[in-house]
Amino acid sequence: MSLFQILATLFSLIYIFFAVRNKSICFVFGLIGAACWAYEDFVNINLYFDGFLQCFYVLMSIYGLIQWKRGAEESQRQLAYLSWQQHGLVLGLGVVVSLLAAQIGLHFFETSLPYLDAVTTGFSIIATFLLVYRCIDNWIYWVFIDIAYVYIYGMQGAWLFVGIMVLNTILAVVGFINWKRQAAEIA
Repeated sequence: MSLFQILATLFSLIYIFFAVRNKSICFVFGLIGAACWAYEDFVNINLYFDGFLQCFYVLMSIYGLIQWKRGAEESQRQLAYLSWQQHGLVLGLGVVVSLLAAQIGLHFFETSLPYLDAVTTGFSIIATFLLVYRCIDNWIYWVFIDIAYVYIYGMQGAWLFVGIMVLNTILAVVGFINWKRQAAEIA
């Protein structure tokens, strides 16, 4: 277990703790955790799509912090659900992005688990946008994504990352419940 796995785990847990509570400070910890995680992906566990995803998270942490700080009071009222049509769009887009990413991975990288890595990456990108725009349903997507990551990291022997994904799965359920409650209080 490397220092970067430990740091990525620590900062990622702090990130999810604050994200579940709908606090913008989550993005600061998310940025640090994602940077450590990307290093580990590229250098030690050979998951290139996940490494690129972590780089994306670094950028989205900056964007999310700006978005959430820009409308601090009003953003608390902007929690919303996706419509069934929007879920269909998310699923369709996720499949297309995942298939394209898998093909790129197969042709340009020697990556472990190219299809599953691509699927979790594609849907993680979409779920991250849903979180930044405070769609309550983002947490449902994260439950399934995190469960898939338990398997991926287990196959790579990254047991600390397996542990964080188990915790993230539980916290995604808590996040859904908390955001749903907050939306009901505001309505």
